[in-house]
Amino acid sequence: MFSKLTARPFCLWLLAFAGLLALGTVFFSLTLWLTVPVIAGQGCISGGFCGPMAPVLGLWLQPGLLIAAGFTGALAFYRRGMAVGSRIWALMPLALLLPNLPSLFMLGNLWGADLGSALLFFPRWSLFELAPLLALGLLLCCEVEYMPGFAGSIARTRLYGSIPIGLIYALSCVWICSDLVLSLLPHLGISIAAVHGLRDLLHFPLSLAGGEVFAGFPPQGARPDMVVALATVVNLIVFALLAFALAFDGSGRLRRAGAQIFMVKSDGGNARPLFRSRGSFRD
Repeated sequence: MFSKLTARPFCLWLLAFAGLLALGTVFFSLTLWLTVPVIAGQGCISGGFCGPMAPVLGLWLQPGLLIAAGFTGALAFYRRGMAVGSRIWALMPLALLLPNLPSLFMLGNLWGADLGSALLFFPRWSLFELAPLLALGLLLCCEVEYMPGFAGSIARTRLYGSIPIGLIYALSCVWICSDLVLSLLPHLGISIAAVHGLRDLLHFPLSLAGGEVFAGFPPQGARPDMVVALATVVNLIVFALLAFALAFDGSGRLRRAGAQIFMVKSDGGNARPLFRSRGSFRD
């Protein structure tokens, strides 16, 4: 149904995903500033309806942009995943973006119903929280499938032939994306307070204030200069080791070569090796 994506086309898809995400978050005010006059036309002349139109349009435009970003990202990672041995990487952009969407679906407020009060969401739109997703995207912009350490799948990558760095990286991604599962737990009868406590445990924050790093938030109610989840820090460290294993460790290439030596059956049903002992190839 979908074709594989090589590195260069995937870069274009990744730029489209990042652009839609930026328009729906960081640059959303600019998006409204450009969109409202186009739709309102002459209505933006003094005394027109340009001003009241902005908040109403924002209720519809922001969810639309983020849904488009999530769909674009999932499709791009899925098609690129077909080329690198795992389609499951398509879940990463969805898992990071979908828990945010209920906070945007406040369209019921237009008719006096607050749909958002019954929904649990965890905002994860900061640059640091999305850094693991962007880092993986940049890695997939490279020709991972031709790197020395690639063993047919990112999850099967090993460091120095023994450390399962690919599996560790995949588990760290699951740790980061656990918000998607946590956001569904209240609908299974688990209290929101319990789910928030579990999230705080899984996404324990590290903070920076006054040049010092704190486990948790700074003492005495000091405002932190930066807050980042422990899962993000672990993921980025493991990602650096994964990139090193893919780029410089040749054990993945050796495992791929070893997998090509297999047994084939002859017409009579007798198995014979694909390669002779003298090294000559035989069909």
